[in-house]
Amino acid sequence: MLICPQCEFENPNNHKYCQKCGTSLTHKNCHQCGLEVPLTALQCHNCGAYTGQLWKAIIYYQIEVTTPSIPEINLKKLSQEEFTTGASSLANDSAESAADIFTEESEDNLESPENSEEKIEIEDSLEPGALTASVSDVETEETQPKAIGNLDNLELTTLDILSPISEAVNTENPLSLNNTEILSTASEKKYLDPQKRYQVLETIPASNQGQTVVLQVLDRYPLEETPIQTWLKNNCDQQITPEGMEALIIPIIAQPYIALYTQIPQYLPAIHDSWRTQWVENSTSPEEEILLLADYSSWPRLVDLWGNQRFSQLQTLSWLQQMTELWIALTPSDCCQSILEHENLRVNQADNNSIKLQRLYSKPDEAKTLGDLMLFWQWLFEQSQRTQFGWITTLFQDWRNGEIQTIEELRSYLMNTQDNLQPLPTITSVPTVLQTNDSAKEIVDNIETQDTELLPIQLMSLESSGKSDVGSQREHNEDTFGIQTQIESQETSTEKIIQAKGIYVLCDGMGGHASGEIASQLGVDTIKQYLKTESSWSVGLPSEEKIREGVLQTNEVIYDINQQEVRSGSSRMGTTLVMAMIYDTKVAVAHVGDSRLYRFSRKGGLEQITLDHEVGQREINRGVEPEIAYSRPDAYQLTQALGPRDENFVRPDVQFLNLNEDSLLILASDGLTDNQLLENHWQTHLEPLLDKQANLELGVSKLIDLANEYNGHDNITAIVIRALVKTQQD
Repeated sequence: MLICPQCEFENPNNHKYCQKCGTSLTHKNCHQCGLEVPLTALQCHNCGAYTGQLWKAIIYYQIEVTTPSIPEINLKKLSQEEFTTGASSLANDSAESAADIFTEESEDNLESPENSEEKIEIEDSLEPGALTASVSDVETEETQPKAIGNLDNLELTTLDILSPISEAVNTENPLSLNNTEILSTASEKKYLDPQKRYQVLETIPASNQGQTVVLQVLDRYPLEETPIQTWLKNNCDQQITPEGMEALIIPIIAQPYIALYTQIPQYLPAIHDSWRTQWVENSTSPEEEILLLADYSSWPRLVDLWGNQRFSQLQTLSWLQQMTELWIALTPSDCCQSILEHENLRVNQADNNSIKLQRLYSKPDEAKTLGDLMLFWQWLFEQSQRTQFGWITTLFQDWRNGEIQTIEELRSYLMNTQDNLQPLPTITSVPTVLQTNDSAKEIVDNIETQDTELLPIQLMSLESSGKSDVGSQREHNEDTFGIQTQIESQETSTEKIIQAKGIYVLCDGMGGHASGEIASQLGVDTIKQYLKTESSWSVGLPSEEKIREGVLQTNEVIYDINQQEVRSGSSRMGTTLVMAMIYDTKVAVAHVGDSRLYRFSRKGGLEQITLDHEVGQREINRGVEPEIAYSRPDAYQLTQALGPRDENFVRPDVQFLNLNEDSLLILASDGLTDNQLLENHWQTHLEPLLDKQANLELGVSKLIDLANEYNGHDNITAIVIRALVKTQQD
């Protein structure tokens, strides 16, 4: 099937225009000059801009002829047409030699640039003692390739769990193609697959057993779904069982990407396709495993941005925190080496300068330790000469003194550092005594690079109010909320200081009459009881692991009732959950489903902290334009909820915030958030509530009235928390 890039309608492979919207399925407009170019073309014939869909191909040459034991993933049986003309060699029962996979075509109308320099990237083993060197990919067991992550235990039943995305390469800027030699003569064009979909753009070296080759390929049929994508679309809500399914083997090389994508999709490269060549007896070529990933080679390297003075200390700290979270996630799969390869760390400047891995590296026989990560950070700081920041020196000293011994201690240390870092005041003018622009710039630069002052934040006031309403069109209310706050006040003749902690939970139930109310009430009661007995809660916020455990226990309680009562389909009760935990000026947020948490402050405005677990938002996360993502008929269908399925299908999002200024936290069910209601009315209904004299209970009632006026189609629930703080300078 051809997926229309405009409306995502499925069209037969032989159609030239979308049956729904009329968009061309064979051509597109060049982003540089606007002229029409074929989808199969690498470059625009008019201006030379790169327009083709490129993928990074990782080819691993197996050492032994014998096929390793690979768990089979049973995918839904594809049509004969999809097997014959589909995108992936996975769909073909091929007995061709690995040497024949690189097929040739005598004539083709593809455009290719000429006179480029040659560069072949062959990954070898890491030299002993080297800090950052190339290593073989995830297959490091030479005689018995190791499967990282057992696919028999993977939950491959929803699109947000297994996500090989057709993520488009950024063609706004010219692509370097890694300075490789592009095959320029039609007679020499080679392909990775027998269908001649993936054209190789580089000279391929002779195959060597045990080696991994990385190169770029052009997708000649970018609108065609791969078999994995087809299965995902047709089976997103079905559980995989061996019976009645066509066996489709996921190669070992792709398994860790699939397993980790359920945990850290924002850091991993998008998986497009993967297959394994069939071994032919008496062949002299080794067996191959091929993986196609999104290509981020045009994105800047982290090491190049690290020393850039325009990035603040807070950005540097954010990168350290991201690498820490990555380290925690990659440790079980022995892929921590992926962080230690400085060429592998790219920065997505369009997404708050977040880190993106180009690929995964594994050294299962050489377990990485916290020391390896700290030495890598030390090397980064030495490269940038930014060690003048006092907190950086303290970080390494505390590590050497044994005060930071585990990765969890490092995470907490960095969180505390973030609490104490405050940005310098904005410079609005330059002294008039300066006579030249250069002098003015020099003083500004000096001010901006000074050490940031540490300004402790104190909580001065914590108030909350909640309300739930059935709405104007519903007969019963399936929403439930719970608030539990403890405040200790210390007051003198000159000041009043409080210590506070609170739990704020909102659940939106589902499952028909009575069931929704039961599920949401169970959700609120269970998570509150769990946190009440959690010992670490008495001295600070619970850890991310403890919070996730509480949410999963809540899911288990509701799931067990569904099982005991033999509920099935839409009769299975479930609930969303959004929760905030506050300990003085620190906040932990957890959510499952589409109930949301917003933060409002005078400086930051209105921020949506949580992202909905629904089909439309999932597609946006994968790079689909919002208007296209939410044009799907199933756009608002939940991808996660508590209760309908066991813990293997629930992955709560947990994050931590700091209250650095007077703020409102708003927990809301979709009856209040639908149709951008808060985004359109924050000035009239939220901003006034920051005033400590404002009646918070009345403000929540006005929010409910607003939702009944503009929405009303659903139950409406809101919790508003007002936290007022001050710094030492106030």
